[in-house]
Amino acid sequence: MLHNLFKKLEELLLPERRIDNGAQYLEPVDVLRLVHERISQLAQQIELHAQLAPYPQVAERLRRIAGEKRDSGSRLKQVIEKLHGSITDGSQYSATGKNHWQRLIRDLEDQKVLDDLLSRYEFIVTRQVPEVADFLRELKTLHEAHRRSLTQLIAVADPQATQT
Repeated sequence: MLHNLFKKLEELLLPERRIDNGAQYLEPVDVLRLVHERISQLAQQIELHAQLAPYPQVAERLRRIAGEKRDSGSRLKQVIEKLHGSITDGSQYSATGKNHWQRLIRDLEDQKVLDDLLSRYEFIVTRQVPEVADFLRELKTLHEAHRRSLTQLIAVADPQATQT
């Protein structure tokens, strides 16, 4: 009975170790590389969306978010290089959405996907690489601020507008 309880706890806390659900185990450095790639892609995406924003104050806010993402991506790259050698940058993104509102929705959705990835692997990464725990906490706090900003921008954007 105790064995079953531990098995259930492991499934809840370490879902990436389950084979039957289609998930695969990722080494902590691979998780960090994946997070770095997603942060870099999202920074590039938001920067492109800032260029297409209909108002200067919205564009500035999006540029600030993209800059913060680039900074955190650079810091994460340094952490990865310190742990496991070099890492390459190479992701490209092209803007999507027929209007500003749809692009903001895409940014928020992609931010949530990134946050879900971090949440899923945070426990295993911080347990195996404790020196990244503080960085991951800072990253989560920054991402919460980004989600709030994007949500506020969506709230004031016109979903019917045809501006590009």
